[in-house]
Amino acid sequence: MDWLNEHVGLVVLIATVILVILICIAISMVYSLRKKIAVQKPNFLDFYSIDFETRERYAALTIGNRSLNEVAIAELGVLNGKKSIPLTAKFKQKKNIAPDVRIVIEQRSSISFRLTEKELKDLLVPGKKGPELKTLRLYCVDLTGTLYKGKIKFVRKLLHEILNPGKAQTEHGGKVPEELLPVAPAAPEEPEAPAVSASAPEASVPVAEPAASPADPATPEAPAVIPEHEKK
Repeated sequence: MDWLNEHVGLVVLIATVILVILICIAISMVYSLRKKIAVQKPNFLDFYSIDFETRERYAALTIGNRSLNEVAIAELGVLNGKKSIPLTAKFKQKKNIAPDVRIVIEQRSSISFRLTEKELKDLLVPGKKGPELKTLRLYCVDLTGTLYKGKIKFVRKLLHEILNPGKAQTEHGGKVPEELLPVAPAAPEEPEAPAVSASAPEASVPVAEPAASPADPATPEAPAVIPEHEKK
């Protein structure tokens, strides 16, 4: 007790510091939980892919929802510079969704769709010198009117190679990469010739015997032997 009375100020200071630390930890946990629950910030992914069977190139686009709330999408599409190309109707068509049904991304989930080379060309916008390809961004707008967007640089690279095939070959050392070349059909295998066994008997060829020469004398026949009882 004497020690506590003498160092009461130090004890109060230590207790206060510990209490402040615990309060800071609690505030941080509450803020992090609130951010996961309340804040809706979709993330955007894009892939430059090749179909395994057809060897055709396509773009794979994904919109993810990392929050603990569902995100209802009013519109989604691609921004080419400052010009937007809505893809909501195309997405619903690809996913067999009715036109009047809302697109909803469930909590901790995502939605994905593909764009073929022909569909990627529709992302171009007319310019003074022809179709223009600027910075591409995938975007979505929720029901509150909040716009979310993210760059899709791999899709832009694919679209650039589609528009400039000669330049794409130069970037790859003057030739198209093997993964972009069509796969030739395999040649049918020829039937193998039957193997000849070394131990198989060889076919014998009959050898004609030489005919007797007419000049050779005939061999005399041996005299017949008469039994003794017939001689008597």
